Amino acid sequence: MGEEVPEQAPPLGRTRFFLEALVGSGFFTGYFPIAPATVTSLFVLLPAFFLARLPGWNALAVVAVFFTGVPIATDLEKVWGEDPGRVTIDEVAGTLVTFFLNPVSIWGLGVGFLLSRFFDIFKLPFIDKSQRLPGGWGIMVDDVLAGICANLVLRFGLFLLPVLRYHS
Repeated sequence: MGEEVPEQAPPLGRTRFFLEALVGSGFFTGYFPIAPATVTSLFVLLPAFFLARLPGWNALAVVAVFFTGVPIATDLEKVWGEDPGRVTIDEVAGTLVTFFLNPVSIWGLGVGFLLSRFFDIFKLPFIDKSQRLPGGWGIMVDDVLAGICANLVLRFGLFLLPVLRYHS
């Protein structure tokens, strides 16, 4: 099935590659052999749970992850090939977007996780089309759009089902 992609492309130095692989793979959760995107999303649930109660910090985290992720995903795509499975910083962004302004209970956290994975895997046509954006933009934007869809459905669920809401 084509040529094997080298572990490291010549343009990136060892330290830079290590740092980009660390961040781009969600602290190496993207290296998990089975369902790396799902593993990364699970890894992000705890920070997302707490950030949902701190909207300013949550917004800052989403912006920082997104704009850090675009150039890192672009570089790693040159190393590992088009939209590589190891690049999971997009799942970090998508999960944070899912819970933005949605303070949830533990049940709501589970529902939000499932919604986020659903919209990321079964892409609506406009989400699928966004993957055609060049480089890291296509990698990052589709997960942010999936996160927005999951956020809206979760918000509706929080309105209908009080068990999903966080109660202090």
